[in-house]
Amino acid sequence: MSYKVILYEVSDRVGIITLNRPDKLNAWTSQMGEEIIDALRHANEDDDVGAILIQGAGRAFCSGADVIEEFQSRAQAQDAGKTAEQSESRPVADLVALRDLLHFGKPSIAALHGYAIGIGITLPLNCDIRIAAEGTKINTMFLQVGLIPEFGSSYLLPRILGLGKACELIYLPRMIEAQEAHELGLVNRVVAADRLAEESMEMARTLGRGPTFALRKAKEVIYRNLDADYLEALKREFEGFAACMATAEHREGIRAFVERREPDFQSPEVREATK
Repeated sequence: MSYKVILYEVSDRVGIITLNRPDKLNAWTSQMGEEIIDALRHANEDDDVGAILIQGAGRAFCSGADVIEEFQSRAQAQDAGKTAEQSESRPVADLVALRDLLHFGKPSIAALHGYAIGIGITLPLNCDIRIAAEGTKINTMFLQVGLIPEFGSSYLLPRILGLGKACELIYLPRMIEAQEAHELGLVNRVVAADRLAEESMEMARTLGRGPTFALRKAKEVIYRNLDADYLEALKREFEGFAACMATAEHREGIRAFVERREPDFQSPEVREATK
């Protein structure tokens, strides 16, 4: 697939997806969603990618949906007599595909700067880790445009923030900055703006060089156990733990510990034996 509104590259075992409409502050379009889905599929299928980093080009991560291209055209279609289903430009199937690729694929990091509005924050909520540059402005925005939370944010926000704070940010949308977002737990880390690219990439590299099989299993149990009862969670953990113990990654980790060195999970021997 030829990308027009994102960039995709692989560097040092990191699949880097860059939202690339800088003149529009990376406002989201249906095409952007389709291209991200395609890039994530490539990243998840590529054995040379161990982690995924999503970032934005220019002055913002993402300023939300493109009002003209996405919402106004849909409203005009509805005024012309089309149903909401006929005029829907971001079908549920695409969002489900995007969620599944992020939740059940490889470890993912979102690097936020400038503005993270609407889907500009709900997309990162579906990533494992969020890093924000100082001064980043975040707003859920839904109620301000007569909408409800989307892309799983009604599920994720209460689990990340707690019910009361989630309701506040959804019912009474307002602009919050990176430091408050960090205090709330909405982002994991706040860094100086001129350090965002370096620090987010370094974290992604660390994940990319880690034990690929074990990271995938860890991610799987975390997300699948969100709604599991205790015994179901224990069973899933036990099965994943046993699977990891049988891998060359585990054996390399034990050897490295005994030999007092850093493990090399990405050596050809370990990677080949873990397949």
